Amino acid sequence: MTLIPTETDRPTGVPDGAPPPDDRRDWLAIGIGLVGLVALLAVCLAVAALASSGDSDSATVASPAPTMHASATPATAADAPAPTIAEAKGVAFEPYHVVDPTLPAVPVGAVKRFTVDVDQHDVQVDAALAPTEAWTYTVNGKRYPGTAASPPIVVNQGDRVAIRFVNGGSKAMHVNMAHSIDFHSAEVAPNRFYVDIAPGKSETIEFTAEHPGVFMYHCATQPVLMHVGAGMAGMMVVRPHGLAPVDRELWITQSEFYLGKPGAPTDMAKLTAERPDVIAFNGYANQYKYHPIDVRTGERIRMWVLNTGPSKWSAFHVIGTVFDTAVIENTAFHDSQTMSLAPSQGGYAEFTLDQQGNYPFVTHAFGDMVKGAAGMLHTEGAPAIPAPQDGQPGHDHAIDH
Repeated sequence: MTLIPTETDRPTGVPDGAPPPDDRRDWLAIGIGLVGLVALLAVCLAVAALASSGDSDSATVASPAPTMHASATPATAADAPAPTIAEAKGVAFEPYHVVDPTLPAVPVGAVKRFTVDVDQHDVQVDAALAPTEAWTYTVNGKRYPGTAASPPIVVNQGDRVAIRFVNGGSKAMHVNMAHSIDFHSAEVAPNRFYVDIAPGKSETIEFTAEHPGVFMYHCATQPVLMHVGAGMAGMMVVRPHGLAPVDRELWITQSEFYLGKPGAPTDMAKLTAERPDVIAFNGYANQYKYHPIDVRTGERIRMWVLNTGPSKWSAFHVIGTVFDTAVIENTAFHDSQTMSLAPSQGGYAEFTLDQQGNYPFVTHAFGDMVKGAAGMLHTEGAPAIPAPQDGQPGHDHAIDH
């Protein structure tokens, strides 16, 4: 059956048989018309602008804003290169002397007594770079001139230890600020003993070295980052009970240096950004590459190693051998290739060198190694290491005070 609309169903003005109107079509037609009108107006405006520009002698074309790549970050103070020795004319500094890496003996006496002083002096930490003002420790009068190394302190586990800390015991130490000392091997109240001492003043710290291992001692004066970065850190060895004798014992500290202007203290911007210019063993970059440590084939060697930081890890490795034993933070490893040491951590490794040769020792973090953390063990009969040349440790650029 066909349904025919009634008069009330059919819109007014629509003839019989015609389809009812669609409102959506009407609005679509209106929209298309408006879009066309807008496009026409845009074309007219563009033509007018072009005609106007043609009346002038020249037209200005807007360039797109430059795109900055992620790697193209603005340069900061932390990016400044280390000043070279050529830029340090007129800056007096101590001449370099190679640091003896032989581990000192334990002092005699029922109580192991040490006088630890502070030395403020201008030194190089890399032969090619300008000198820096280093703040280092001396121990019982022992110091390492021309470097930023501090001497090791060695005791036996269970020893009673008495440390007299003096902050610049003479005018020759050139100390002009407060310093302190913090022993990781001691169990004492920091608020009583790790306090700032004015220049020329002293204090005494006593404790029993109950825990064996390789411990850091350092300045705890604020900002600690700056004082440690200026060289105020050293190694304290607490020899464990029953430690077997070996043929040779050596000590190595790894430290970072952040150089500012020639003769100035360490650079805080670089320290905060953790961008060291130099990473060195025993206070001077590459010194044992050009002054190798003499050893003998087949002898048993024990190397005591500390990473003083202040910020970078160490991956200590001797190329050409395997550590028979490595004791890191009093955890023993056997047949080990590398000692992994966070800042302030230490340990020791025992090994032999089976063949005549030159055996490099490095941090296996190679980006740090190339900044100076490399040395050489030289056996009898091995090829000689060439004498230091200009820009290498031992070549004397120094101006004596």
